[in-house]
Amino acid sequence: MYLSRTTVAVVIASALSGCGGASDSNNNNPTPTKPTTTKVNVYSSVENCSVKADVPNCHFEKGIYILKVNKATTDAQQQRVIQRVKNMMEWAHDEVRKQFANKRTVIGIVEGEAQLNGSLGEFVLALNSQKIKGLTIEGIELIYTNQGKDETLYPTTYQKMMQVYDYYIDGNSNSAVGSELTSAYGEFKRVLKAKKSEAGAAEYLTFNECNYGNQQLGADRAVDTPSKCILSHPDDPAKPSIDDEGNDIANGKPDMVHTVKLNLNPGALLGTVYEYKVEPGKNTPAGELKGSKGAAFTNSGKLGEGKATDVSWASPAFKPLNDFMDKWFLVNK
Repeated sequence: MYLSRTTVAVVIASALSGCGGASDSNNNNPTPTKPTTTKVNVYSSVENCSVKADVPNCHFEKGIYILKVNKATTDAQQQRVIQRVKNMMEWAHDEVRKQFANKRTVIGIVEGEAQLNGSLGEFVLALNSQKIKGLTIEGIELIYTNQGKDETLYPTTYQKMMQVYDYYIDGNSNSAVGSELTSAYGEFKRVLKAKKSEAGAAEYLTFNECNYGNQQLGADRAVDTPSKCILSHPDDPAKPSIDDEGNDIANGKPDMVHTVKLNLNPGALLGTVYEYKVEPGKNTPAGELKGSKGAAFTNSGKLGEGKATDVSWASPAFKPLNDFMDKWFLVNK
């Protein structure tokens, strides 16, 4: 794995609009202070941290690390990811910036899942386990450059950053942002059910939580998510909810990287909403979205402003997610 020896910090800071002017010597009024925003450091490398054995002694500063996790990653690919991370921090509410600024997170750039077999995967998983112990970093996500496509050319970075936020930055804490994220996702599921009833015999939007359930799904599942998640083609018909590694997926498939005990759907779905809002046409809708009669999800429409039978972004179920994004993540866009 190649990691440059020099750590480069890109400080993200944008200023909210404010009043400025000279002080009035006659009435001694002070010059109004221009509002400032929280700075979030973005690093392009970390020293002496490239293999599993290094992990216990890896030193990460607070901020976001965009790392080349293998030699095949180019400078151009890394810079595209860095630019989108900068965009996200500049557009976000200052409360979101404060949360990112006080945590240590990593976005690793790698060719594909195949490269995670062996020493590279051991390094990534070691970073992840140190996070669980409260050491090194709080969270990690991966961007793939050759997993069917080069994700650095698409807004995938935004989705991965939303997942990092949901799983590790907020971590379902009692912050205003995290609380409203949980509420927005709950409202998404509530509206889905309401629109199913309203649609009647017509087709309506469904969302399957099994793929990102992470063995944490309970009784309150999104409309048409099965009460027991099963494999499409189980090897053993007598154990349809047991995968090849022996994991029980009845309450959602387990995630190899995200070992936190959380339903991973809110961050993953919000990430696809973010993609659509900032780079429509390059985004990838969640594959878990489809029509009740099998219609493919249509990658178009004004978010949340359609009717019950829309199997697209126009579905009213997306309105609470759209409102959440506008308030907390795109308030300065």
